[in-house]
Amino acid sequence: MKQIRNKNDLLAWVEIHTSRKAIANAMIEGKVELFGFFNPAPRSSQSGWIIQITSKYGKIWNVAVTFGKCGLQYYTYTIVEIPWKNYVGGNTPLFAGDNPAEYKELRNAAM
Repeated sequence: MKQIRNKNDLLAWVEIHTSRKAIANAMIEGKVELFGFFNPAPRSSQSGWIIQITSKYGKIWNVAVTFGKCGLQYYTYTIVEIPWKNYVGGNTPLFAGDNPAEYKELRNAAM
């Protein structure tokens, strides 16, 4: 298992391990926004990151990356809604996300 230390590590892992080639292509050609760290992540009891990937054609995927129960594995899957009430953020860009002030406002509005 690769240790994820920063945004570039996370995005490289998702690009390699996503189940959809279109998502990997959109990561190269489109726009990627890291929403930061969520606890728990959607459809999981584990914490993890959420990334929004927008293709150059405007197709949007929300991708969650979660830890395995022992922290020895990561899992990636697409989600429909962002659970802003579960946004945790953090002190580093990997955990806080690309626009932490905006995400904190969204979390506060969701509570």
